[in-house]
Amino acid sequence: MAVSSTYYLNAPSLGSATAVFSNAALTTLAADGFYSDGVISREQVSGVLLPQQTCPSCATPCGETINASGGQGIYLLDLETGTTVGDVGAVIVRFEPYGVPDGIRGTLGANVYNKLVSSVDGLHKSTNAGSFTYVGQTGADCGISGTTYPALAEFTYNGTTFIATGDTQSVTVAPGDVSLGASAPGNCLMVIPKLTASPSIINFEVVGPCSGTAWQMSVACPELLTGFSSSVSAVSSVAACALSETTTYYNASLADTPGTVGLYDLVFADAYGATPLTAGFYRASGSITGGNDWFQVSSAGVVIALGTCGPVAYTIDNSASGSALSACSGSTTTSTVYALPGYNVPIVGMIFYNSTSLTTPFVGSTGWRKFSNGVTNYAGEVNSSGELTNYSTC
Repeated sequence: MAVSSTYYLNAPSLGSATAVFSNAALTTLAADGFYSDGVISREQVSGVLLPQQTCPSCATPCGETINASGGQGIYLLDLETGTTVGDVGAVIVRFEPYGVPDGIRGTLGANVYNKLVSSVDGLHKSTNAGSFTYVGQTGADCGISGTTYPALAEFTYNGTTFIATGDTQSVTVAPGDVSLGASAPGNCLMVIPKLTASPSIINFEVVGPCSGTAWQMSVACPELLTGFSSSVSAVSSVAACALSETTTYYNASLADTPGTVGLYDLVFADAYGATPLTAGFYRASGSITGGNDWFQVSSAGVVIALGTCGPVAYTIDNSASGSALSACSGSTTTSTVYALPGYNVPIVGMIFYNSTSLTTPFVGSTGWRKFSNGVTNYAGEVNSSGELTNYSTC
């Protein structure tokens, strides 16, 4: 196992040096062995560096599940997500901290990720950019908020288990970092967008600030998210139910049902999981759990509510006309009628009903009538059973 320490070279880089020294004056040769700058490695034999070799990645490959348990400390995991042009997409991280609070963050390149969602209570995210987000159960809190831990033992993953490095780190838990709940959060989900092949290593850090820690993490390899049909954003569920599904969005699913939206899922405008959906209401009939028709998104891009569309209200002329053109001229007498949920725009075969109970069809003389969903005016042929047999836009 490699050990990190400070050494000195007699050249600007390891590649151009002839020897490695243990002191800045370059008077004491370092012990024989292998030395690496993370990119190349060279073996020193009898005080002379041999030809360089390219270092293979020492990071843990994606697609594995890592279990940790131990004492108070900071646990480090370097995870390899692939270096080819196809190794891009959303990296789905599932993290279960059980009850005792743990802090987590992941770093890819210059970007730090600390937003989690829980199937129990939704969003968990530090209010401080780049900080750890601490999740767990309030009843298991050991007083972490506002506490500085000056010398947390450092552990690193060696592919099998976490081992002590011998170093320590100082960590301060700001109040805004703490996001505990009344119960354990269960399996939490994080999304890290990987847009390019490089950088490929995600550096995970997990802080166990209490006397002991136990958690599980699984990190999937990058993959484009599954899309689903949806409307654009609306200001209310009623307004969303009046919209057509004209666009494609993407979800990172807590229940592992890609393309089917569930409560507390993360939803995105892109397949990489880089652009959260804007706050609002969206219609996505057939793509939501429980047979729901619409979902609501918070400003954090989290699904916070689901619901069904009620009967769709239309205004309709009481008197019929002989043509679409004459019907579009309108009538001074109208009634409010209703169609089945989902009929937010006219569909041949839809039936107009007299009430929201959708039991009694609208009955009137046959012919062309002007009708409106509150957004667009139409002319339609309605038979004596309230069925729309033909229509056109006015």
